Amino acid sequence: MSKCSYVYYGLFLIFLSITNLFLLFPWTFFSSSWISLFVYCLPYRCYTTLKFNNTFCRNMSNYLLNPKNCYELEGVIVETPKGETIILIPSLEPDERLLTYVQQLRHYGLRNIIIVDDGSGEKYQPIFRELGKNGCVLLRHTENKGKGSALKTGFRYIKRQFDEIACVITADSDGQHAAEDVYRLAEEAKRRPGALLLGVRNFSEGGIPPKSLLGNRITSFIFAMLYGKRLSDTQTGLRAFGPQLLAFMQDVRGSRFEYELQMLISCIRSGIPIHTLPIQVIYENGNAGTHFKAIRDSARVMSVLFSNFMQFIFSSIAGAVVDLGIAWLLIDLLRPMLGQQDYLRILLATVIARIISIMVNYLLNKHFVFRQEDSRGSLWRYLTLCALVILLSSTGVYLIHTIFFISEKIAKLICDALLFLLSFQMQRRWVFAARRQRL
Repeated sequence: MSKCSYVYYGLFLIFLSITNLFLLFPWTFFSSSWISLFVYCLPYRCYTTLKFNNTFCRNMSNYLLNPKNCYELEGVIVETPKGETIILIPSLEPDERLLTYVQQLRHYGLRNIIIVDDGSGEKYQPIFRELGKNGCVLLRHTENKGKGSALKTGFRYIKRQFDEIACVITADSDGQHAAEDVYRLAEEAKRRPGALLLGVRNFSEGGIPPKSLLGNRITSFIFAMLYGKRLSDTQTGLRAFGPQLLAFMQDVRGSRFEYELQMLISCIRSGIPIHTLPIQVIYENGNAGTHFKAIRDSARVMSVLFSNFMQFIFSSIAGAVVDLGIAWLLIDLLRPMLGQQDYLRILLATVIARIISIMVNYLLNKHFVFRQEDSRGSLWRYLTLCALVILLSSTGVYLIHTIFFISEKIAKLICDALLFLLSFQMQRRWVFAARRQRL
C-alpha cells in the first residue's frame, strides 16, 4: 500500500473504533468482539484481495460523509463522477428535426451540447445559427471530412475546453436516438467511467429498413466470430464513455463511418470493457436522411472488420515463405558439409528453418497483427499453442481418414483450415490477450 493508503486506512480504523464503543455492553460483549473482528478485517480484505488501495477508502469516506454523491456498483462503493455531461452530435446537412431534438435533450437537463458541422454548406447555416442561439457550441468543417473526423474534432474541443467531465455522449443528428435514451445512457456511463457504453437497438422489432437490418446482422455476426464479442448493434451512433477514455478515442484510426467499428475493435484490443443498454428503435421515412453510402462506406467498414484477420493471414503466409525459403537454402548449403548424409542434412535444414519461421511469425503477430507490446509470457504461450496445433493436426487427419475414409491430403486440408481459425482465436484471446491499458 502507498503512504496515502495507510493514512486512509488508519483514519477508517479510528472511525470504526469510535463507533464500536456503542457496542461494548456486557450483554453484547461476545457479539461485539466478532463485529470488531469483522469490521477491522474488512478494509484489509479490500486492500489485499480486491486491491482497491486508497480508492476504496476514499470512496468509503465520501459515502459516509455524503452518500448522495456515491452509488453501489457490483457490491462496490463508487464515487459519482464530478463534472459536466457533454453531448456531441456530428451533423451533415441537418433539417428542422435537429432543432427539436436539441430542445428534447435540454428537457432532460442535458445542456452542454456540441454540434459539429461536417461541411454542410451555406444552405444549412440558418439551422446551425439557430442552434447557436439556443446555447449549443458550434464547430465547423469547411468541407466534408467524415463522421469519424467530426467526432475527433469534438473530442479535441472537449479536452481543451472542459476541466471536469462526467461523461461524453455521442449521438446522431437524424432523430434516431430518443432524448430519454441519451439521458439513461449518460446516467449509466457515470457508473462505469472506464468502459465504453453502447445504446443498442432491438432489430427483431418491425419497421426497420431491410438495408439497415441486413447490414447490422452481417456485421454483428462477423464481429462476434473474429473478435469474440457479441454485440447486437455494432453500428449504433449512441455511445458514452468517461473522461479517461477521451484521449484514447482521439487516437482510434478512421475518419468516416468505419471509425465507429474501429472504436469497438480498439477497445477490445486494449481490454476496455464494452457494455450495452437497450434503446428505442426509431427510423423516420425509412431512414431516408442517412448519409451512409451503401457501396463506398460498406467497403470501408468491411475492410476494417477483416483487417485484423487479413493481417493474420499475411503473417502466416510470411512465416510459410520464410520456412520454405530457408529450408531450400540450407538443403543446398549443408550439402558440402554433410556429404551423403541426406537425412541429417534435410533434418537440420527443416528444424532450423522451422525455428526461424516460428520466431518470424511470433514477432509479426505480436507487433503487427495483435499489437500487444506488453504481453508477458506470450512466447511460451505461443510455443505451447504451436505444439498443440501440431498434435491436433496429426490426430485430426488420422481420425478423419480412418473414420470417414477421406484421403489424407483432403483430410489435412480440412483439418488445417479449421485449426487456422482456432489458432487465430487462441492467439487473440490467450497468447496475446489484451491487457487493460492505463489511461
